[in-house]
Amino acid sequence: MKTIAVDLDDTLSNFTETIQRTQFPNPEQYGLSSEVFGRYIAMLRGGVSDAGDLLSTEYSYFCYKIHSECYKLATARPDGVEFMQWLRANGWRIVICTHRDLRRSNEGTRQWLRDNGIPFDFLFLALNKLDFCKAWEIQYLVDDHLFNLLHGDRYDIDIFYPIMSKHATFEKRAGRGFHDFGEIKQWIPG
Repeated sequence: MKTIAVDLDDTLSNFTETIQRTQFPNPEQYGLSSEVFGRYIAMLRGGVSDAGDLLSTEYSYFCYKIHSECYKLATARPDGVEFMQWLRANGWRIVICTHRDLRRSNEGTRQWLRDNGIPFDFLFLALNKLDFCKAWEIQYLVDDHLFNLLHGDRYDIDIFYPIMSKHATFEKRAGRGFHDFGEIKQWIPG
């Protein structure tokens, strides 16, 4: 069976753009002072991750809360929705492969996919999508993450990525960039 793995955030949705543009007006709902809230929002929007040794901190919990809101608010790419529906119509098995913590966001993620008319067969958390695809014998991965673009060829996995500003400085080793999901159709069997 033809199988493809597809990422969600910043591939099928505008997740980072949603974090950047959304006004989060009520710091009190996060149990933080306005000052700490402002600092944490700036850190999150700047891509700062929690560098501590603890598995959970006030900042990591804050990030989870903001991410959860943005998962719901993010919009699906219309060309991505059309492509996913094309995959379904052409007999593909579709694996949604994400870095989201699905222990906390599984149902909300499934609801977002349903609300946006995005068909799928499986939904998995995969921290290393290349290992995941290799284990599942998935030949094709649609994902924006630079790690996958840099190392996909070592796993013999065809990577397709939505061209974004973060890809401007990346030294191309693997993958094919696209502006519209429809371009992928020429690179995979119909």
